[in-house]
Amino acid sequence: MESDRIPQAQKANGKSCSHYGTNPLTPRLPTEPISLMQLGLVGFLEVSSLCLLLASPTNAQLTPDSTLGNENSIVTPNQTIRGAVADLIEGGAIRDSNLFHSFLEFNVGNGQRVYFDNPDGITNILTRVTGNNLSQILGTLGVNGSANLFLLNPNGINFGANASLDVAGSFVASTADSVVFDNGFNFSATDPNAPPLLTINIPTGLQYGSNPGSVNVTGATISIETGQTMALLGGQVNLNGATVEVPGKWN
Repeated sequence: MESDRIPQAQKANGKSCSHYGTNPLTPRLPTEPISLMQLGLVGFLEVSSLCLLLASPTNAQLTPDSTLGNENSIVTPNQTIRGAVADLIEGGAIRDSNLFHSFLEFNVGNGQRVYFDNPDGITNILTRVTGNNLSQILGTLGVNGSANLFLLNPNGINFGANASLDVAGSFVASTADSVVFDNGFNFSATDPNAPPLLTINIPTGLQYGSNPGSVNVTGATISIETGQTMALLGGQVNLNGATVEVPGKWN
């Protein structure tokens, strides 16, 4: 399959956003799952022609839920990661090369640094938000390793002006209800269950509800490393004075 290079930066200023995509699998507020390719990622960025203002920021809050039982996520503050103080997210449910986290609230405050621990052998870190509020990413969100990071919140995901990513792998932010795996398991934010104690290999799709929230990027420059994929997927994806740099490839 041929590979094309995504432009180094896509930019939208003020209230006018461009509409572009680099993959024919453009979501149509889907009732059927969106297919993910290769590393479980869709290599495109879809932006609507309408820019929305962000909702008022909430207080920074990282609140694990109890849906993973004894494998719940654990947040440890005041850790030194890459030379600076950060909150470290550990625990979670490990299944094969996938690490699952589940939060009632997931926000990164202005100036805050939040990193996921990356145990040996983990390729994908998948995080769902099961509460009723959108996620505000106003500081740095990262992975302390090279795994791909999925952030799933059907209510919406906002990236503020000081938001940044520190992710060596690929990154997916989606307002889908669930991530679908090749064995039929749905890692769902709206009907949360613990992943079964059986082989779970590759995430293959995103299942959307009837009214998915938006992914909004306002005034920020967010980027990933060369050769990786960024996917911002929602009912709408809105850039408002923001720059998204994607020097990776899509297939």
